[in-house]
Amino acid sequence: MTGSMLTELEQLAAKIGRVLHHADTLAAENQRLREEIERLQAETGQLRGDREAMAADRELLNIKIEEAQLRIQSILDKLPTASDARQLDLLGEGEAARLGEGEAASRAEQKATGENA
Repeated sequence: MTGSMLTELEQLAAKIGRVLHHADTLAAENQRLREEIERLQAETGQLRGDREAMAADRELLNIKIEEAQLRIQSILDKLPTASDARQLDLLGEGEAARLGEGEAASRAEQKATGENA
């Protein structure tokens, strides 16, 4: 009986040893997971801050774009229209009216080619 009890106790001790080893492994894994969670939470906080900064930058850029569009529209509104008498005679239309369109066209062509009439 003593031998059988001793064998049973040895088997129980071996099982307890395996359970303790397994518990130590689980505790180490638990600690590793806690550290990973802390790292991920810190990274998430950093990413959230980056996202908020990008959203603020985007809002600022949208404001700048709107201001630029307003300035461009203001400039465009100040430009003379085709029916505006203040428009510059860049195409020589005044000369064409005086000389006739054909003669003005040939003069313009001569100027472009460098010929003298």
